[in-house]
Amino acid sequence: MKLTACFALALLAFSACTRVGSANRFNAALHSWTEPDTVRIGLYEEPDTLNPVIGTMSFSSDVFQLVFDGLIRYDDHGRPIPDLAREVPSLENGGISPDGRTLTYHLMPNARWSDGVPVTADDVIFTWHAIMNPQNLTISRDGYDRITSMDAPDPHTVRVHLREVYPPALYLFADGIIGAIVPKHILGAYPNVNRVPFNAAPIGSGPFILRSWEHGNAIRLDANDAYFRGRPKLRHVVLRFIPDQNTLISQLRSHEIDLYYNVSLQQMAQVQTIRDVNITHANSTLHWEHINFNVRHAPLDERAVRLALCYAFDERVLLDKIYHGYGRAAPTHFNPDFGWGDPRVGYYPYDPRRAGALLDAAGWKLGSDGIRSKNGKPLSFGMTTVAGVKQREAIEVYLQNAWRAVGADAIVKNAAAPTLFAPAGSGGLLLGGKTDVTVFAYENNNPDPDDTAYLNPKSLPPNGQNTTFYVNPEIARLETAGLSSFDPRIRRPAYERIDQILIRDVPEYVLDWLPEIDVASVDLHGLRPVPIGSDLWNVAEWSLGPASADTAQAH
Repeated sequence: MKLTACFALALLAFSACTRVGSANRFNAALHSWTEPDTVRIGLYEEPDTLNPVIGTMSFSSDVFQLVFDGLIRYDDHGRPIPDLAREVPSLENGGISPDGRTLTYHLMPNARWSDGVPVTADDVIFTWHAIMNPQNLTISRDGYDRITSMDAPDPHTVRVHLREVYPPALYLFADGIIGAIVPKHILGAYPNVNRVPFNAAPIGSGPFILRSWEHGNAIRLDANDAYFRGRPKLRHVVLRFIPDQNTLISQLRSHEIDLYYNVSLQQMAQVQTIRDVNITHANSTLHWEHINFNVRHAPLDERAVRLALCYAFDERVLLDKIYHGYGRAAPTHFNPDFGWGDPRVGYYPYDPRRAGALLDAAGWKLGSDGIRSKNGKPLSFGMTTVAGVKQREAIEVYLQNAWRAVGADAIVKNAAAPTLFAPAGSGGLLLGGKTDVTVFAYENNNPDPDDTAYLNPKSLPPNGQNTTFYVNPEIARLETAGLSSFDPRIRRPAYERIDQILIRDVPEYVLDWLPEIDVASVDLHGLRPVPIGSDLWNVAEWSLGPASADTAQAH
């Protein structure tokens, strides 16, 4: 999904219990474990590549924040902010043409690649060609294929010409996977960039320069003294690969690392016992965990059954017991904190009697074994999530019990992530339409409300991510209307109506908009978690220094 951040999201931050530690020999105010010029970050997955054109992993995208720049990036409110561009195009500043089909970006004139070559409009245009090059193993060309051409009136101006009005185009060249700008003078000579030295030793324009990549151990980076927005406050960043999340907690406790970001909610009880750390979080993000109903499969093809299943469980129990009070509750894929959808849309109340009445009226009669049936067929279906993801397995247990209480039999059929999420042609269960009820999370890659990729009738797998297989021609018309303008006032009614249809027909039911939680040493300052994008977005502003008085509390 793609939601526009025209509305600010408040960042909620709080401090864990901390104490003042012993001083080190470099700076009497720092704790003894802190390296005064280096931040050590723990990652539980190692990047697949350091080339944004062919990257696929979120942890690769995090590294790109340090090495590369996009035309824009996202701040801690989920808003687009300038990066290589001097300003974000808008109708007001003339960066979006009156007909909505041309975007103009003015580049920072002092931006340079880390080898000293200037960053110019040719690099931006080359990046688009690299993304569209069919020989490159780019994970998606969605949106970029709506660009008809790009041109450069001068070395520091880029114009993007679109086939039609397409508001998400504003986010195509954001720093991260695919959107980060890459150097033409290095990559332009290759027929494809799938296996080139650059992928392990990139030249970027960002705040840090790659020093080394020791596979299986760490990536080390040094400050880019010539960074066009000013030299970073930190001199070095070390990204340590620690695949076990329990080990990450242990190294945070022993202060072998300074930062563990995107912490699992299941680890919150542990991190809250660690001394000398601050816990910060973006409590409302654009990542949502939800129930996905396959409406092609009986009995889930009946709206009454789906509605009854929503009435049959208590969302408040999940928020308290599974999500521990974190995140944002909203039942459809429009997070109201971002200004789209209908703010009046809410959850169905917990009402098992109402659930039973709906099933009775639909002809599902309760049997002596406690399971309902109709026309000789039981009210039974599979329920699937990623095997081993404890949070989702706990959700399954709760739902299974709640649904059985109203006469529905949910049979758990979990699978490994590669099997569940693989493409349909590779035997994927979800995209292959082989699951009934699936519990999983989507993560938005930009803040636009366009939901065509996973709701449009033309986006049924393998041509999209409409894994509910819900087909509604009215939604298709509304999605087209929602893309007709860059003006949120014109777009908003379409998404409000989609929201109303979704809560009426419930092909999906969102359980929680997941928080982004970071745990860092009290000596690290400037960390501001984000609702979308990477928590490393402002790493050039981070610093190491003494804990402030309001965070140096007794445990």
